[in-house]
Parts: sequence; structure tokens; C-alpha cells
Amino acid sequence: MIVALALAAAAVAARVDSVAAQAKLSGEILVARGDSVLLDKGYGAVAPDGRVMHKAGERWRLASVTKQVVATLVMRRVAAGGFGLDAPARGAISYRQLLTHHSGLPNPDATPDTGGIPAFYTKPKPDLAYCTAKPIAAPGGAFSYNNCDYLLLGAALGPRLAWPGGMAMARPGEIGVPGYVGGKPEPRLSLASFGAAGGLMGTARALFRFDRDLMTGKLLPPSALAELWKPEGGRSYQALGQWVFPGQLKGCGAAKRIVQRDGEIGGVQTRNYILPDDDLVVMVFTNRGSDDFSFGEIWQGKGFAYDLLSAVACG
Repeated sequence: MIVALALAAAAVAARVDSVAAQAKLSGEILVARGDSVLLDKGYGAVAPDGRVMHKAGERWRLASVTKQVVATLVMRRVAAGGFGLDAPARGAISYRQLLTHHSGLPNPDATPDTGGIPAFYTKPKPDLAYCTAKPIAAPGGAFSYNNCDYLLLGAALGPRLAWPGGMAMARPGEIGVPGYVGGKPEPRLSLASFGAAGGLMGTARALFRFDRDLMTGKLLPPSALAELWKPEGGRSYQALGQWVFPGQLKGCGAAKRIVQRDGEIGGVQTRNYILPDDDLVVMVFTNRGSDDFSFGEIWQGKGFAYDLLSAVACG
């Protein structure tokens, strides 16, 4: 058993190393099957042309992977009978509408630019007053991605949230691994201002433990997990706090069910992929912004994410 696991880990590492080298990744990749971490490794330099190299175990900003965690906490309350998804969370806006970005709330990204960052994200804590000001549309309308949705979900859940082990909300001034945009240090931002929409910090191992607890029923009963991962339909693969879709990968005969959560704040990007039917987790962190490092999309049939998941799931 131990020998087989070591051989599997070595094979995965060789394939992942090749994909990471070709893409010139600067960051960290973790791959796990079942309870076994097959790879957790740093790639490239922390700073462009720098000498300090990335290593496993760095403390990353989780960015919008925070929303995946918050959605799970909401579903735990729902499963415990605390409220229903279609119950009002704020005025006429339901929990489901906040979870799926159909709230009509003001958007922090529309606040004035301050050196490359909207002013909302330069404050020491989330500006809930901005989020609860006059809505820009009626709830239940078209999808509009909006961090205020999850800031209000966090407020509705209460101030003493029990975050998963190894994760914590960023303190004022804390940013984790520094990001780079256009080869230069990212604009100054306050990670704490993202709150329940993107302010969690943690290691790859901490996120893996969350993924495993989610996959194995430790966090949610089967019916609640099914609801969490159910796409809203209407040609949309958006579920609650994540996207769930059939992904056709190179070398796999049938499409794989993929649970995906993206995140990007400043010059740091995150990707959390769960392939529940394959008992597989793949996550990537990079401290290069999307203009410097492109993940691509699985449906495009090419690009870093497509190559990485193909190498891991179909190799």
C-alpha cells in the first residue's frame, strides 16, 4: 500500500512538474486523492526575477474561495433548520439570491479607483453601509457578480463564525504572500476589507482539509451537499458559492464532474478544484495577476487549468 502510494505520488509529481514548468507557474500546487496528499509543492520565484523560491505551506489569501466556505456555513445552518434558502436574509433579498448573485445590491467594484484598486478595498474593514445603501436593481433579476452579496451573508451568519481549521480572516494590514501585477508589486490594498467575500487566509493543507470534510460528509449531510453543488440551471453552471459542471479533459473518456471555485485579489489568484466522483482535489495558488498568468477555462479545451486537470485526472 505504501509503495503503491509512493509510486502514484511520483507519477503525479512528474506530470504536474511538466505542466507547471511549461506554464512558468510561480506559486504552489496541491494534489490529493482520497485522504492522501500526492503532491504539495512550490514552483518558481516569489518575486519576478527574485531568488527566494516558493515553497509548500505558504499562507495564502484564499480570495473568493472564501465564498465557497461561507456558502458551506450557510448550508450548515439550513441543514440544522435555522432558516430556508428562500427565507429573507436582508429585507426582500433571500439567502439564495445572495449566494447566487441575484440580489441587485450596489457593487464595491464601482467605487472610485485609487491607484488600481476600488476605494472600497482600501478600508480597514468591510463597508457594510455601502452594501446596504439603495439597491441598483430589484432582487431576483439578472446575475451580477458582487462582493456585497457575501459580505451581507457573513453579517447574517453573525460575528463569531467558526472558520475551518487553519483558516482565519485577515487582520488589518495582513496580506499573506505578496502579489505582482505587470511584473511589479500589486497596488496597495486592505485584504481585511473583503471580509466574508474574500478575506480568509490559510495554507493549501488547510483548504484541503476543508475540501475533504466537505466531500466526506463531515460538514454537510448528503441532501445539503447536493443542494450546495446543484447548478441553478438556465444554461448556468453556477451552484451555491461555486461552479459545478461536466468537464471534458484530455485522455479521459467521459466528462468529469468538476466543482470549481476561482479567486483573484490584486496580484494573487487561487483555484480550488474538486472532482468528487474521482475522490480528487487539485488546488493552485499563484502570486501573479491574471494579466501575467492565465489559467484558462476547462471548456476551452486548452490552457493551464485544462492541462493540469488532464494530467492529474487522466494520466
